[in-house]
Amino acid sequence: MKHKYVLRNSLYLDEELQDYFNGMSKKGWRLDFIGYYYRFSKDEHVYKYQMDYTPVSSEYQELLKEMGYHEVENALYDFRVLENEDEDAPDLNTEFVFDKNNKINQFKKIRYFIYPILAYFLFGVGKLLMIDFFEIGFPIVYYEGFTKYFIVLMIFTVAIGILLSSILNLSILYALKYDKSLRILKKLNGIKDYLIFAISIIYLIGIIVTSLLSANAFYMMFIPVIIIGILQKLSPTFNTKQMRYLFMAILTLSLFINTNQSKNQYETLEQIDDIYESETVKTKTIDYVKELKGQEIVYYERNITIKKDLYKKGIFKFIVILTDYETRENEAYMDFLNDDHTYQFDTNKIHYKKYDQAIKSFKKKGNTYTNKDYQIVVTKNNIKTTYIGSR
Repeated sequence: MKHKYVLRNSLYLDEELQDYFNGMSKKGWRLDFIGYYYRFSKDEHVYKYQMDYTPVSSEYQELLKEMGYHEVENALYDFRVLENEDEDAPDLNTEFVFDKNNKINQFKKIRYFIYPILAYFLFGVGKLLMIDFFEIGFPIVYYEGFTKYFIVLMIFTVAIGILLSSILNLSILYALKYDKSLRILKKLNGIKDYLIFAISIIYLIGIIVTSLLSANAFYMMFIPVIIIGILQKLSPTFNTKQMRYLFMAILTLSLFINTNQSKNQYETLEQIDDIYESETVKTKTIDYVKELKGQEIVYYERNITIKKDLYKKGIFKFIVILTDYETRENEAYMDFLNDDHTYQFDTNKIHYKKYDQAIKSFKKKGNTYTNKDYQIVVTKNNIKTTYIGSR
């Protein structure tokens, strides 16, 4: 084996890590790369390694060169590792290098305080995407498919990981500041580094699978974005301004494609014919538009083909709840328009209701359910909602 790879523990940026590199060299492994992992290559020569936090200057660089030290390839910016072919070369100023404040400064960076805000934001996004599930329940998964909720699961996973990482980093900062033992925190930090690596790989696989299943250009564009992001963390070759610009360009392009797709999809409200596919249903939707005082009120007519009879009951519950909600939403909007803009929306009137409440707004006659605006017809493998005013 020519190379050995070791996933780094980001807390060992101190004399213990220096001793570790020197110990590996004595075992015949030369350090040749530092990133989110350490890469060692087979080399019988014994090298000397020194950790360095000293501010870089031309005079200091010249001094290091005279002492025989050169920098090991490093994708991280927090510190440098210097290598010397002479095992007996003089040490650097270890009093400065291993000063407690240098370690504290690593965990006082603004990103560690932004992480909790980012975690809160991701939880908010996940909750927003899950609101239908919270309000309606599992039947909506049958209708919309599992892809959306798989993405939400990944968002929640990342949010939890960031939150736990934030708690750990703040705990490390506290321990360093008050000279507490880092033994347990170092073990936890090692676990965190492994989890971050695993989550990154799982997330990449998830995006690729989701993209292939949905054939969505928006998701497809995220594949190179995530790959570039991972490469930037793993290799200094990719950790350049050019790669960061490429990263931002691809991300911007993906957002543009998604926006453009949405614009084309909803370019006109009248008689749009959309096809939705999930794992269990195929839905054809027509938007019937009614005008009132120059404003458009949209009634969504759906023709739903159910592929598996197993899901019919759950999908019917979802459609009843959704149709009742849309009826009340349009009714509230018409009241608003007819009342010369003095009507105040009551969110309770247009909020989702549970199935047993929503079904009461429908009159049942055979396999037909009718409320103020809609008629729902249920057949063997089909559920059809029609706006009564369009008949």
